[in-house]
Amino acid sequence: MMKQKRKICGVGFLLALSMLCSVQAQATAIRDRLDSTGKKIHELEDALDRNDQNLSAYEKERNELEQEVALGQEKIRRMSEQLDDTKSAITDTQEEIVRTQEELEQAQADSKKQYVRMRRRIRFMYENSTTDMILYVLDAGSMPEALRRANYFQAVLSYDREKMEQYQETTRKIKKDKAKLVSEKEQLETLEIKQTEQLAGIDTAVADLKKKLSGKIAQIQSSKALQAKYEQDLERQKRYEQELERQKAEEDRKREEEIRQQEEELKRRQQEQSGSSDSGTSVGRTVAASAGDLELLSTIIYCEAGNQSYEGQLAVGSVILNRVASSSFPNSISGVIYQSGQFSPVASGRFAHALASGLGSRCEAAAREVLNGRRNVDCLYFRANNGGIDGLVIGDHVFY
Repeated sequence: MMKQKRKICGVGFLLALSMLCSVQAQATAIRDRLDSTGKKIHELEDALDRNDQNLSAYEKERNELEQEVALGQEKIRRMSEQLDDTKSAITDTQEEIVRTQEELEQAQADSKKQYVRMRRRIRFMYENSTTDMILYVLDAGSMPEALRRANYFQAVLSYDREKMEQYQETTRKIKKDKAKLVSEKEQLETLEIKQTEQLAGIDTAVADLKKKLSGKIAQIQSSKALQAKYEQDLERQKRYEQELERQKAEEDRKREEEIRQQEEELKRRQQEQSGSSDSGTSVGRTVAASAGDLELLSTIIYCEAGNQSYEGQLAVGSVILNRVASSSFPNSISGVIYQSGQFSPVASGRFAHALASGLGSRCEAAAREVLNGRRNVDCLYFRANNGGIDGLVIGDHVFY
């Protein structure tokens, strides 16, 4: 009868163990999906950060291009005004050349007329002979009249000579002024060509800047669209992660119940086999701390709760040691930490990086206190607190 009872108990234990394995497999699958989702979230956050950096750079480049375009347009405005002034000066100079040419032609005509008149007077004097001119002077009734008549002939000759010299000087001056105006016009025309070329160059440069600006605006619009897509994908992945967290918490509770039943079954079988009804027999395992256990424990506490309160760090360490003490988890700190599908920092590689960098020293006090026997929670699990999991909330985590 006793053997049959023990056989039934053995079968029950195997069934419980089978159920536990099934729950564990399901929990591992959820853990895998959580890790995959967490990786996607991390990638999306990195992509968002990169896109934000690119967008900031694009915005800065766009502002710089807009300033360059504005400066270029201002140069075009000033150069256009200068070119207009040059063209106006050319027109004014050309008009002045025309007026000078007219003055030159008038002066030459006047000089020609004066020359004709002078020739007529000289011919008259010669044709009427010098004797006649002398008699004309001597026939004067008085000396003053004689002097006046003599001075008249001299004045006529002086007037003609002075007029000729005056017309010649006027003609030389007008020609000189005309030559100067022609030179100024040539210089202005050369300046007009230069200014036209400069204006064309500035126009081309501004057109290129506008083209670049249009391309940069297109990049900004594309980056904003990509940013919106990343944000939507990130929000969707976070909602999915929260649902997985909820499912994982439910599976953890089921597994915790199976663990409790298994440990009670083990305790009962031990009592039957020993024939003792001592209810104080412990099924937990003692912690055999090695030289590296403190470093491992402090590092996992840092990765999971480095930004939390001291109580939160103690709680994470307590969960690790509670698992070590449980018969359903590995019986060493390293075994618990490296157990497949349990801690996301281990799966992502962040734990290995923190361990190599010695970052765990920041949480060494909490790890040392837990190793010395302090436990502030009796839970086997903890998750990020998203409001959808029941349990003991400490900081950003919920323990259950």
